[in-house]
Amino acid sequence: MAKSSKKRKRFFIKLLQKIWNHDVVLGIYASFAVVLVLTGLLTSYIFMQLYQKNYVGSYTELLTKQGKIISKRVAGFADSGAEPEFEDYNAYVDELEQAENTDVWIIANDAAKEPLSEKYVNAMADSENVSEGTLEVLKNTFKKGKVFSDAKYDSTYGQVTLSVAIPIKGKKIKETNGAVLMVSMIKKQTMGLDEGRYILFVSLLFSIIVAYIVAALFSKILSGSLAKLSKHIAKLAEGDYEPVVVAKPQSQIGLLEKSLENLSGKLRRAKKERDELEQIRMDFFANVSHELRTPITVIRGYTETLSDGVIEEKEQVDELYKRMLAECQGIERLVEDLFLLSKIQNPEFQIEMEPVSLQQIFGDISRSVEELGREKNIQWNFRAPDEPCLVLGDYGRLRQMFLVILDNAIKFSNENDLIEITIEREEEKFSVCIRDYGVGIKKEELPYIFEKFYTSKMRQNKKGTGLGLMIAQKIANRHGSDIRVESEEGKGSSFLFRFDECTSTEDFD
Repeated sequence: MAKSSKKRKRFFIKLLQKIWNHDVVLGIYASFAVVLVLTGLLTSYIFMQLYQKNYVGSYTELLTKQGKIISKRVAGFADSGAEPEFEDYNAYVDELEQAENTDVWIIANDAAKEPLSEKYVNAMADSENVSEGTLEVLKNTFKKGKVFSDAKYDSTYGQVTLSVAIPIKGKKIKETNGAVLMVSMIKKQTMGLDEGRYILFVSLLFSIIVAYIVAALFSKILSGSLAKLSKHIAKLAEGDYEPVVVAKPQSQIGLLEKSLENLSGKLRRAKKERDELEQIRMDFFANVSHELRTPITVIRGYTETLSDGVIEEKEQVDELYKRMLAECQGIERLVEDLFLLSKIQNPEFQIEMEPVSLQQIFGDISRSVEELGREKNIQWNFRAPDEPCLVLGDYGRLRQMFLVILDNAIKFSNENDLIEITIEREEEKFSVCIRDYGVGIKKEELPYIFEKFYTSKMRQNKKGTGLGLMIAQKIANRHGSDIRVESEEGKGSSFLFRFDECTSTEDFD
């Protein structure tokens, strides 16, 4: 017995936990049940009020009709003085009281000049045996000579009663000399209300059961959708960002599914970007390690050679020192380029924008590039409008960007070649073109020249770090421009830039 009791207890506890865990089902059912109960109670109250009011009205008409008949007969008896016949009629009234469960009082109006004779009176109305409400009804009838009624709780009867007073007026006397008072106990007459309440209660109970079934069906559909959403959210938490199929986009669940799909899409893109960045980071460290390993190995080899005293001749020792210095300078250039690229790629790195003259920048650069191109006897051709060609930018960064391009142009040009620098106005923009007539770029290499650590396999680029063009592109991007490249192998290359014209310098004075 004890084991059976414990099993039942555990079963009910699990059942309650299951119901409680299904809070959506419970919420829907509770909402249905509360709305249904409130609607039922309100409907029942309105129905009872209307039914009672209608019943009281109908019963008042019935008592009034019966009371008028009695009033007319009593008035006739009083006019004719037929006392014996009234006694027989009074017996009929007594039978009516028993049959209808209604007290019929024939009362004289003591305030009249000629009150109804005591011979035709069967009761006295005073505060001892009649309630205040009933007395008020009698007073109104005596005073106005009309039918008055009222339904109130009567302390004398201990329940709600309906009092109807009908005036008695004889043919000889025009005033109201008496009244027929019909007092009926409404509770006895309104057993239909109790039956109605019972029927309404049973109907309400049945409706709650139906509401539970309907709520269970709806909640099953809703909880299924929520379970689907929960499953997708769990997958997102585990890193599975597969697309969410939206069955009904316009429904509320559909809107949630669309939001979840948007989130899933963003997470997929973020994961892809994260993977790409991770790959870039790994490639970066691999490339940096590769770029640094060669010069460090060379320097170490030269250092060991000098340390071991293998070479003692001064000329050879000096040559090794020059080579070591060149390798160190290469490492220095690589570190500087990496540091600059890191700064430019940082979104928080601010470039000082101010009106600068393209004419002035190339005038400054010309002195440097002419020295660089002197060894190859490079010829220069510079064409620009007869104006400063003002743009918004950072003078130092723009100078560095153009120097990278011009350095490459010199590097890949042949001896005695020509390099052209052209600045042209295009409406409210300035176009810059740097063209060389050197070896050009292979078609298959063009898509990769701006990638980090990408270097041409040509002998002209043996000292390059593979970062220059990427740095130049980042600087151009920061100035709202881009670098477009046109090249043909063996015929040279053109690097093109476009900048917005600076039309006002007032804010920079």
